[in-house]
Amino acid sequence: MQSTNQTQTSLTEKPLILPSYSNWNDTKLMKFSSNEFMQALYHRAKNIGDDLYDSRKYEFIKLEPEVYKDALVTYMRRRAWSEWYFGTVSQAREIILLPDDQVDLKLRLARQIRDEIRHYDVFAQQLRRFGSEPRISEFKLPEVLIQMQRIQMEAETASEIAATNQFAGEIVLSSMTDLETSIFKILFDEELMNAVIDIENDEPPHIANGRDLILMFCDTFEHRKRLAVAQEKYLKAMMQLHFTEIVKLGCRRVSPLPVFD
Repeated sequence: MQSTNQTQTSLTEKPLILPSYSNWNDTKLMKFSSNEFMQALYHRAKNIGDDLYDSRKYEFIKLEPEVYKDALVTYMRRRAWSEWYFGTVSQAREIILLPDDQVDLKLRLARQIRDEIRHYDVFAQQLRRFGSEPRISEFKLPEVLIQMQRIQMEAETASEIAATNQFAGEIVLSSMTDLETSIFKILFDEELMNAVIDIENDEPPHIANGRDLILMFCDTFEHRKRLAVAQEKYLKAMMQLHFTEIVKLGCRRVSPLPVFD
């Protein structure tokens, strides 16, 4: 749980520069094989997570207990909503948009929906521990979360949804637990961090679903551009949301946020 006013030294004054694949021309973008393009999207999202969640990029501010609790409850209510919406509605759309012959992938996505409902339950249990109401209907979405919702709703193919979901949000969130310097190991108490670890143990198969959806739809320049645009839009909004949440939990960023170029 956040409780220290220790100041961390910035690793660098320069921001992490991320390639803006959506601005690449045909010749440059098509130099990738399909697998290389998929890997490029993966590493772009993972690099954001590793940078955004690195505790060495922040200094910590001691908050009053009630201020910290209110921020934590707001964070968990947002996570509970996201596990439900981005984990069930989005995957259901992927299933519907996939062709009928993709039976195995549809079944894997159905299993992902089951996992995401369990994730909602995990956060609901943590909210009750802090004396808060977990009902989704009572959560007021911040504008940036509405923007993230809109980006996914505007996606026209299962692969574009995956570029914003399994191959953006889920990859970024994986840094919460696999990054040795994860800021959440400082901001969360042991029980909440263990709950997050439990959830993140489910993520590799979900990311694999995204991988296979990306590979289905990246054989042409137009396909790759659409995937890159979708992922970039979502990552930019997600980064702003998560940065704001981290700051409210008692931090000040001492390095610039990643930027696309």
